[in-house]
Amino acid sequence: MKDKKIAFDFDGVIADTNKEKIKWLRSKGFCIECADKTSFYSELSQTLSNVGIEELYNYMSNIIFQPEILYKTKPILGAIETIKKLSQKFNIYIITARTEELIKPVYDWLKKYDLNEDIQEIISSSYESKQDICSKNNICFLCDDDARHLIDKKVKIRVLFSTDKRKAKSDISVVESWYEIERILLELS
Repeated sequence: MKDKKIAFDFDGVIADTNKEKIKWLRSKGFCIECADKTSFYSELSQTLSNVGIEELYNYMSNIIFQPEILYKTKPILGAIETIKKLSQKFNIYIITARTEELIKPVYDWLKKYDLNEDIQEIISSSYESKQDICSKNNICFLCDDDARHLIDKKVKIRVLFSTDKRKAKSDISVVESWYEIERILLELS
């Protein structure tokens, strides 16, 4: 029986929406390497004010998170197969900063990739921190592509999905592939 609960962010961890964000930003003349919100602010702070960055991020998100764009968005390499495998041993949750109205397309996307039965629930963190949600739901593992969501120590195992190993903190693991995530979780089971 599966008794351990684990959680993943959706955008940038399961679905490659960061690639779509970067493509959109480049079409507007902005060249950035990472599109998680923390990197977005960091990389654009040289050219825009915080208000300008926030407006740009919100405008971009309203476009990228639309159902027609998401439906065309590819999964991160290895995500589908690994989630299917992990769902045999763990209860899997998605915790996303998307609002409730933007979660509906996520269900459709999961169904497209035959993952809808492998996910227990999709929870919006638009009003509560991801780690508080994990704590309330006894979730022992959280993987996100934005370090802001991993800094608190309310979740036993916190994993940053990033190719930039410089973002590592001593108590947060950094992985750059779903195969590394699987390895960490198989040690947990």
